[in-house]
This record gives sequence, C-alpha cells and structure tokens, in this order.
Amino acid sequence: MINTFSRDMKDELIQIIQTYFSDELDQDLGNFEAEFLLDFFSEHMGPHYYNQAIRDVQKHLSGYVDTLNERIDELEKPLSDKH
Repeated sequence: MINTFSRDMKDELIQIIQTYFSDELDQDLGNFEAEFLLDFFSEHMGPHYYNQAIRDVQKHLSGYVDTLNERIDELEKPLSDKH
C-alpha cells in the first residue's frame, strides 16, 4: 500500500479512531491497534472513496468543458459565401 498520509496526518487520524472507539464503543485502543485499523481501512476502502472522487470530479469537469465548448462556438466568425 502506498502511504499517502504525512506522519502528522496519520497521527491525527489515529487519534480520531481512538477517540471514536473510546466514546462510542467504550473500548480503549492503543496506537498500534488504531494504526492497524487505519491501514486496513485505507487499503480496503480507500480505493472505493478515491474512485468515487475521480468520478465526481469527472462529472463536475464535464459541465465546465461543455460550457467552454459553447463559449468557443460563440466566438466563431461567420464565413461569407464569397471567395
């Protein structure tokens, strides 16, 4: 797995996992266990979120490209029938 998180970001995410387990599940997780969960979810669920984000960006940019093409068409000069 490619590590895409800085150490600071990873530490912050580990803290979030530990807080969640403590508050919601009344379980204490050590750093190792929380980091293991983060790595597991990143590896197995991360690609699904990544792919959805790519599809969302593609859809969003498609609208911009359509608008850009319309604007370019508006700039086109009419051609005279005379040569």
